[in-house]
Amino acid sequence: MTESEFKELLSRYEKGQCSTAEKRLIDNWLDSPNYKENTPFSDDYEKLRVKNSLRESVYINAGISVRNRKRFIIPSAIKIAASILLIAILGYGAFKYYEYTEIKKYAITEIDSGTEIRKVILADGSIIWLKPDSKLKYPKNFKKRGERIVNLTGRALFEIEKDPSRPFVVHSGELTTTVLGTSFNIDASGENIEVVVLTGKVSVTSVNNKKGLVLMPEEKALYNISSKELAMENKAVVEPVKLEIIKGTEYNMKFNDTRMDEIINRIEGKFDVDIKLEDEALSDCIVTADFTSQSLIKTLDIISKVLSIEYKIDNNKVIFKTNDKKQSH
Repeated sequence: MTESEFKELLSRYEKGQCSTAEKRLIDNWLDSPNYKENTPFSDDYEKLRVKNSLRESVYINAGISVRNRKRFIIPSAIKIAASILLIAILGYGAFKYYEYTEIKKYAITEIDSGTEIRKVILADGSIIWLKPDSKLKYPKNFKKRGERIVNLTGRALFEIEKDPSRPFVVHSGELTTTVLGTSFNIDASGENIEVVVLTGKVSVTSVNNKKGLVLMPEEKALYNISSKELAMENKAVVEPVKLEIIKGTEYNMKFNDTRMDEIINRIEGKFDVDIKLEDEALSDCIVTADFTSQSLIKTLDIISKVLSIEYKIDNNKVIFKTNDKKQSH
């Protein structure tokens, strides 16, 4: 085969005009570096140049990018190792992000009341009236399971949201007070730690008395820090003592023949909410009720039943509206 005949054969191959035998001949020559066919090229370099040129022409005519046809083959073991490493990195990153969000979500807040009584509304709706020169540590949010734990130094009045599945625990020095939902006062500012129950039931234990005491309304427990003794006071808590405990707070929510607009102002002040009446005539209603030691939801429920109205809560906004069923009648 002469050089001109060979070049003509290559041209027909490039255009797809070769016979089956001619195509097989060119394919074998292109794919086998040891192919011993006599060619008209002057040397191996000339043969390689034409060979590469022909391959590029074939790829271009087939619509294949010459730049992209070279590929590096990564061994399977390296691919598997890289995949495992990537999964491990992503998993560690996800874990650290979850850990960060959890720490931020349940971060501990510390409040110092200074010289005044300070109101603290917890994430569960419980209210703590922190007395002057007192400190309180509590989590930004309580976990869905387990105890709701806070730490008190000094004095505070507690109005605890009822939740039997999550007991509320107050650590005050060597004394631990546990409740399910009630109102009580703790004074840990002196040589003795005092716990007075206003409503509900409270369990009080100490480092040396794990069995502890159970207090009912108007009962008081005393813990002597020096002797480590925990005891219940035999006499009931008198009214002047209770008045001193709630002094300066909005604990007392008892109303007798009171206008609705005044009651609304008191509720707004205690629970830090904004209340709107769709029917302004409701503000003239006269109500007698006792919302003392009641949560916001319980208070709203009582009002809605007394006045036969409905309410809607959107964040810290409450809207009272006339009952649709009542209107239809």
